[in-house]
Amino acid sequence: MPWAMDAMDAMDREKKARLASNIRDFWLPPVIPRRRFEDVTALEFLRDYVSMSQPVVLTDLPSAQWPCFDRWTEQFLLSTLGPSLVSVNVTPDGRADAVRGLEAAHGGRCFAKPLEERMSFQEFWKSLSGSDEVHYLSRQNDSLREEFPALLEDVPGILPLAKDVCGNEPEAVNLWIGDDRSVSSCHKDPYENFYVVVRGEKIFTLLPPASAPFLHESHFPSATYRRTTDGQLEAVLDEGDPDATSLPWIPFDVCDVHVAESFPDFAEFGASLALDVSVKERELLYLPAMWYHRVAQKGVTIAVNYWHDMQIGHAYLHHQFLRDAFGMDTFPESES
Repeated sequence: MPWAMDAMDAMDREKKARLASNIRDFWLPPVIPRRRFEDVTALEFLRDYVSMSQPVVLTDLPSAQWPCFDRWTEQFLLSTLGPSLVSVNVTPDGRADAVRGLEAAHGGRCFAKPLEERMSFQEFWKSLSGSDEVHYLSRQNDSLREEFPALLEDVPGILPLAKDVCGNEPEAVNLWIGDDRSVSSCHKDPYENFYVVVRGEKIFTLLPPASAPFLHESHFPSATYRRTTDGQLEAVLDEGDPDATSLPWIPFDVCDVHVAESFPDFAEFGASLALDVSVKERELLYLPAMWYHRVAQKGVTIAVNYWHDMQIGHAYLHHQFLRDAFGMDTFPESES
């Protein structure tokens, strides 16, 4: 009955409004706090940030523990890594791991992963200033320790602060090098993330895990960019069982001002929960597990991050409950 559906929609909207209000009043800081690295003890860090699932930027990391701040110049990197083969993610526009439209012949939308190509570090570095395609050194799964052993002595093997508060060693240590054309679409990770900018500037747009009902994560068929016969990049659906290759992802850019046209509840409730924070050279962003984040950058940027396994507890269960309660895997009518 139409009146019953209208009542349900009104109730759903009321719940979302109350949830957004509670997030702002009791969880979300007005701005992401900034603290000097050497002024924060492990106890303070655990109490004020990790246990509360609160992001924080730690500034003025000491060069004695981070030789990379002074050593990783263009000349040093090219002389150290120049001929070494590295794994580079390639896209036509810098939007890897994002929901994209397929070619007209296939129709629909997909979760598009980048083409991974092997090239010398020197070729990659040159491409940052002279390629129509966008190259991003962003291979995950422990890329720094696996592909760049020559750089390991320039960064801490572990962060004592992170090990103390997480109770484990890093699952992965990754190296990120790219320019301002590369943008990581909004997503979440099941890791406690300690993200250090060595050169340049990263701009994070953060939303707390309880923002899930406003983000419409939905399953999309998985695709990978591949080269056509004329060398162009095209997203091609991955082979195999569609259910096995389906991935949940946010279907819009949280920084797109036109998002209200298709996702009015994000524009009304979710957008007010987004916090922008700039992370500059010699700074560390602590990004709690399950926080949604979109990442952009200014100019050529180099960063290292440490992923620590999260503790599965009540916060994770609450997040999953919100997903179920609000029917997270369905689109609004305008997207069907």
